[in-house]
Amino acid sequence: MVLQTKTSVIIILLACVLMVSCGKKKSGISTVTVDAEEMPMVHTENITSLISDSGITRIRLNTKVWDIFQSDSASYWYFPEGIYIEQFDSLFNIEGSLKADTAYHYVTRSLWRVIGNVYIRNLQGLIFETSELFWDGKPVSPSYAIYTDKFVKVTTPEGRIVTGVGMHSDIQMNDYVFYQTGGVFEGYESSPNDTTIVGNDSVATDSINNRASLPSVNEEQVTGEDPEIQTTEDE
Repeated sequence: MVLQTKTSVIIILLACVLMVSCGKKKSGISTVTVDAEEMPMVHTENITSLISDSGITRIRLNTKVWDIFQSDSASYWYFPEGIYIEQFDSLFNIEGSLKADTAYHYVTRSLWRVIGNVYIRNLQGLIFETSELFWDGKPVSPSYAIYTDKFVKVTTPEGRIVTGVGMHSDIQMNDYVFYQTGGVFEGYESSPNDTTIVGNDSVATDSINNRASLPSVNEEQVTGEDPEIQTTEDE
């Protein structure tokens, strides 16, 4: 009986020592707080996606990394490692293509923001190069579907080059307006204080003071329905 009692006491003391030791180890663990809005809800890699609007496939998208963020204020996609987009008409003819180093898509606003080495080719073979561009699926007017306030270089299929700062255009990028030009085309060198309308080979100049303002981008005022997407992972 005495032996059993001593053994029980020893076991209890050992258990207390172990509990104290474990408690000391746990006290060294630090707690990290993570903001859920700063973490992507979905993370995918090496993706080819078909994006539909009203049941009709409009866009094919290729990217290395695609992060989807969802919060109370806005829903957006983030492409940190480059993007390539082809846009189709209702008969699946390619209307244009776009490449950029980084891209954001504000889903319910239907607004794309592309950044870094932006390269666009339209149906007529015009090439647009700039550092940042907005592509608005719900523009304030048809002529503001695409716009930027950065330096832009336009190259025609014949090799004619037009450069300027600030531009807006229709969705097909056929009729585009420079706010400030400084390029050379067909032997005419424009003044850097002119604005030039270049579309369907028409050219006109006006005062820089009369230029239209670019639509503002407010990520917190997004409304509407999300487009349908189909994704496949590239091997």
